[in-house]
Amino acid sequence: MGGLSDPKTNRKLILTSYLLWPRYVTYRYRRWLRLKLQKYNLGNRSSETLSASTYRLPVISDPNSELETKGYLFVENFLDQDSHTQLIKAWPKKRWFEPLKFRQNGKSYDSGLRWNISKQRIDKSIEANPEILSIYNILRSTEFCENLTKICNDKIERESYSLLLTQSYSHSYLTPHKDSPSTDIAKNDSIVNIIFFVQSNGEGWESGGTSILGDATFSKPIFVPKNLNNTALIYRGAADLWHGFPRIVQGNYRKTVLSAYWSKS
Repeated sequence: MGGLSDPKTNRKLILTSYLLWPRYVTYRYRRWLRLKLQKYNLGNRSSETLSASTYRLPVISDPNSELETKGYLFVENFLDQDSHTQLIKAWPKKRWFEPLKFRQNGKSYDSGLRWNISKQRIDKSIEANPEILSIYNILRSTEFCENLTKICNDKIERESYSLLLTQSYSHSYLTPHKDSPSTDIAKNDSIVNIIFFVQSNGEGWESGGTSILGDATFSKPIFVPKNLNNTALIYRGAADLWHGFPRIVQGNYRKTVLSAYWSKS
């Protein structure tokens, strides 16, 4: 969601993230090449589809009511092990991601296969990656939304309104920020965001562990996730908390699924 609360690019992060500069400079070329490869794949893809039942998300529990009282909850083993292994194997190639570009609202990672409730349709890039479509169908399902309402303990019926994949690399970062509010105050109070850490080759801030912060800096971390493989950070959009991650160390990466929910009414 856009707006005045979008993260503003931190000058120091830009100047010190020198490994990103070649990527900034080659943005137009990489985007052109990826679109060409996408077009080729779409023209030669199989018509086969994959059932959403291929993946299984265990029921999320929150015995200590952390989401309700703290505003966030960290979940281990977000997918069952077989599903997680399959998702890693089925992760889309780079061609399906929009390459990062300079000063992109403080977000320096590739993103792709975006779905938004305002479009009310499945993009061709998502259809071309049926395993991702299966994951999206589960994350949008009534059962999953009901599970979120249960752990929020607020009896608000929710629906998915945004889904997105991201890939982060050496020196990628996310400027500390609060998510942009909706113009609908009632929906703001109901928003729940999920950062599903699919795969990483490091821990915590070394590999882009999006953290809960006390202010717009990294000096007051409240919670820093260590395990970034098959885990998820769930947080309330209305909570008075900041989130972000500093530069990923050289040689490290992370892959995530971002999903967001709000009230149906």
